Amino acid sequence: MALSDTKLRSISNKPYRGKQELTYSDGLSARISPNGVVAFQYRYRWEGKPVRLTIGRYQHCRLKMIGS
Repeated sequence: MALSDTKLRSISNKPYRGKQELTYSDGLSARISPNGVVAFQYRYRWEGKPVRLTIGRYQHCRLKMIGS
């Protein structure tokens, strides 16, 4: 499933039972809780170990801001 602002608006703050993570590109993804809380995260490796950095929550931070 592709990540888009329209998709995230339809999920945000509503009960959600779909995929827990929607990917965007080059490590950027949106993690979605069962309660519909959407958080943007960036995945990368540091000294060979995987790291997940939370950028912010949807509504405070949107794809256009991140992708600009």
